[in-house]
Amino acid sequence: MKFTFIGVGSQFSSMDQYQSNIVVTTRGGEKLLIDCGSDARFSLAESGMHPTDLDAVYISHLHGDHIGGLEWLALSTYFSPQPKRLTLFCEERTMASLWDQSLRGGLHSIQAQEMELADYFLPQPIADGGSFTWREIRFTLRRMPHIANSAGCHDSYGLIVEDGTSRVFITTDTQFVPEAIEEIADGVEVIFHDCETAPFKTTVHAHYEQLRTLPNHVKNKIWLYHYQANPPFRATEDGFRGFVAKGQEFQIP
Repeated sequence: MKFTFIGVGSQFSSMDQYQSNIVVTTRGGEKLLIDCGSDARFSLAESGMHPTDLDAVYISHLHGDHIGGLEWLALSTYFSPQPKRLTLFCEERTMASLWDQSLRGGLHSIQAQEMELADYFLPQPIADGGSFTWREIRFTLRRMPHIANSAGCHDSYGLIVEDGTSRVFITTDTQFVPEAIEEIADGVEVIFHDCETAPFKTTVHAHYEQLRTLPNHVKNKIWLYHYQANPPFRATEDGFRGFVAKGQEFQIP
């Protein structure tokens, strides 16, 4: 399987980065998009892909750099000369909120026709902690703490991706949770970890200075993404595999 980072930036990314969305390509050429940020139409085009080249999409949580392009994706595939409904994977409660709180306003009506999520996608809600298999690749959801306040939690669902020979973990968006990362690292070959690099620490993402404190055997498995432009750190010298570059591909194994 191949992982292509069509973007590596944060909510405030530039065209040099785009937002952190990833295309997983199977040996047979099928493509699953992990998250669909607001600049996905540009990052996909720059990578030479049309919306109907995709076969499925996974949504980790409801922030704009992860779902802001989903309305465009829905309309592009629905109104394509060869219409196509992509399979949509998402944690079940997040999927309900995705339609009711984020997509319904722009997608509910086409002329006099009332639409639902299933008119645009093939929804496949997944239980918290559950798994799904797509094209012989197994994806297991891992709930990661992102934002918590008096109104409740806004978790993000990372993914353990395995094809029978290799296991990869993608954090999506998470606070710094060293115990969880160390535990996951024992069972995977590669970790793609979101990483804040700006001087101002938001606390809702793991910051580079926090990640730098992880044990070396864990850092040796970590590629950093979802960072701000021009990070002032030397990742490889600190024991990481490096910062992922926009457009970088990883063939695993």
